[in-house]
Amino acid sequence: MNNRTHLSISRNFILAAIVSTQAFGGMTAHAESPSEMEDMRREVRQLRQQVQLLRAAISEAADFDYQKAAALSRALKAVPPAPEPVATKPREEAAEKPAAAPTPVAAPTPVASAPAAASTSKSGRRSSEANKRSQEAPQALGTVHGKVSVPKGEPIAYVYVENVSAPPVKEQRVIQQVGKKFVPAWAVVQRGTSISFPNKDNIYHNVFSLSSGNSFDLGLYNSAGEAKSYTFNEAGEVEIYCNIHPQMAASTLVVPNRLYAKVKPDGTFEIAGVPVGKRKIVGWAPGSRLTATWVEVDAGDAAQVEIKLEPKASGHTNKSGQQYGSY
Repeated sequence: MNNRTHLSISRNFILAAIVSTQAFGGMTAHAESPSEMEDMRREVRQLRQQVQLLRAAISEAADFDYQKAAALSRALKAVPPAPEPVATKPREEAAEKPAAAPTPVAAPTPVASAPAAASTSKSGRRSSEANKRSQEAPQALGTVHGKVSVPKGEPIAYVYVENVSAPPVKEQRVIQQVGKKFVPAWAVVQRGTSISFPNKDNIYHNVFSLSSGNSFDLGLYNSAGEAKSYTFNEAGEVEIYCNIHPQMAASTLVVPNRLYAKVKPDGTFEIAGVPVGKRKIVGWAPGSRLTATWVEVDAGDAAQVEIKLEPKASGHTNKSGQQYGSY
């Protein structure tokens, strides 16, 4: 039962009570005995108490209805208004509507100096076609061969072409430290190669190099330590030493490309596939100074060179540029 129904019933009951009270008031005048009179008065008093209680209940119900109506009004004000519906056209109408015609593009205005423009255009086309033919055509190659005079006692010798660029490689090599020596004592690697230097001795070694472009210092470690390595990113000769033991020495040749060859026992060599042009040819041996010469390489032809290697000066300093102490 809701509040309004309860309120309606309460009001009806009050009216009935008032009428009954008035009726009882009229009946008291016709009461037959004092006892009947007292009973009627008692009932009237009870009815009046019930009327007061019902009036209080009606007031509370009315106040509750007012609070409920006020809360509902505040809630309705807080709700944003619903957006107006957007009129949309049926899909069939949109499909039937023809697409807008594209805007015509204006033709380019002709240049006043047509002959000069035509000449420039033809020259540009000729240059572009020439570049395209040069790119499509195979690169002209030649061969370099000759003889190298190698000092007595050199274990090996190599010759390479210096001024031909090539990307670095990602190769791995190893030079061990065994019995206070570098094994092997020399190496030829291409630019970008990493060389690892494991120490097989129980004693400490300190591998380093002061060579230009490839200077490094691997620090102290023995056989219990992890092998350290260095990546050689510059072409040229690299002299490698130990900072503790002066007798430990190794020489590494870092070549800039794959255009290199080992010198045969009779001193001759040959390098094929050399791009045409003026080329710098360099000779190397572990105990000799780098020696270079220039030669013109023609397509399909063999260029002849002769190189004489000279021994290096003996002795070297430690990584601080000072003489070794006794050890």
